[in-house]
Amino acid sequence: MADENNNQEEQNQGDGGTPATWEAYLESLPEGVKGLYDVHVGGLKSALEAERMQSKDLAGQLREAMGKLDKGSDALASLEALSGKLEQATARADFFAEAARPEMGCTNPRLAWLTAQDVEAFDRRGNVDWKAVQEAAPELFGKSAPPPAHAGEGSGGNSPGGKQDMNTIIRGAVGL
Repeated sequence: MADENNNQEEQNQGDGGTPATWEAYLESLPEGVKGLYDVHVGGLKSALEAERMQSKDLAGQLREAMGKLDKGSDALASLEALSGKLEQATARADFFAEAARPEMGCTNPRLAWLTAQDVEAFDRRGNVDWKAVQEAAPELFGKSAPPPAHAGEGSGGNSPGGKQDMNTIIRGAVGL
């Protein structure tokens, strides 16, 4: 049993004993800390959901107001333009929220959004065809790993030249 726990712990950790993923880190936390995290994130998720619902309600009210206006009026045209901007902003916010999920592996959501628009990767309901976006721009997806460098050892694990101590420096200056 102890060996299984050690093996699981080694799989969850990257170099230097640091968990390889956020999910692995969360799993390594004590239950009390996990509970605090869930409460904190739960509040953020409910706030996000409330904002989305409010946005949908406002869009419905806007459509209702547009239905009451005379066809061809300037007010109707401006409300239609405003409605289009609201729908676009909502779609973009939903796209960014989905792109930010860790399992998505999107390294640049803004460029992914532009790519999705360019390849028309949206269905009638506004859902994203992530495969189409990944095929169009595979460089925007993948795991980003920290560089393999350590402080004092140079980049790429190359250690600097020979180590010198004060005696070596003094002897070199004197000519010994």
